[in-house]
Amino acid sequence: MEQEQKIQYPCTWHYRIIGNSKEELYLTALELIDKEFIHSPAKESSKGKYHSINIEVVVSSQEERDAIFAKLHHDARIKFVL
Repeated sequence: MEQEQKIQYPCTWHYRIIGNSKEELYLTALELIDKEFIHSPAKESSKGKYHSINIEVVVSSQEERDAIFAKLHHDARIKFVL
């Protein structure tokens, strides 16, 4: 039987956010995430319509991790959160 891996907090968590502009995504993340994070550009769609950036942030609990995801997910400027 496989054991479920437990996440040890605090830990670094990664999100990828997708939207229309890398700059807008970064500014949105700055506005929504109440702590320091590292960002890096990721891929863009083949036609250049969608862009993505990676976000790395240290989270102290599952609740904080879920709260950040929810903020990103519910913002209209962000199309997808992975």
